[in-house]
Amino acid sequence: MRMRLANNQVAKLKSALAQAGTKEIGGQLFGEQLAPSDFRVTEIAIQARRGSFARFLVDLVEAGRNALRFFDRTEHRYKRFNYIGEWHSHPSFELKPSPQDVETMVKLVTDPAFKGSFAILMIVRLDGDHVSMGACLFDPQGTARAINLESASGS
Repeated sequence: MRMRLANNQVAKLKSALAQAGTKEIGGQLFGEQLAPSDFRVTEIAIQARRGSFARFLVDLVEAGRNALRFFDRTEHRYKRFNYIGEWHSHPSFELKPSPQDVETMVKLVTDPAFKGSFAILMIVRLDGDHVSMGACLFDPQGTARAINLESASGS
């Protein structure tokens, strides 16, 4: 699977991470399928409420609103534009999912109401002037695997 982040979204992340400092922040990833197994994250939603030094909790109401706005903007063309996953920062920890992160993502993708074929968990950290990123793909069978993220030009 190929997963790219639009350059303007990396800049958006960088600014949000700088403002958050040592507090964890997060939100949702939305994007476009360019070809089979080829995706570009075109929108990173940043939740207003920050977490603590060591924990971030998703605000489900805000997440729902973010999804509705994205789907309205993309005219509900779900086969091309859709939810890609979640993201949060680990400003003080490594760029790997914690056991709680893995449990949360497995619950998401194995829920019978989940309509996707995967969800990505991206973990980020601001290292000086650079956004460091790691990502895992979770599938409805409950398996997880690390994937590479690339920066991409475009929206």
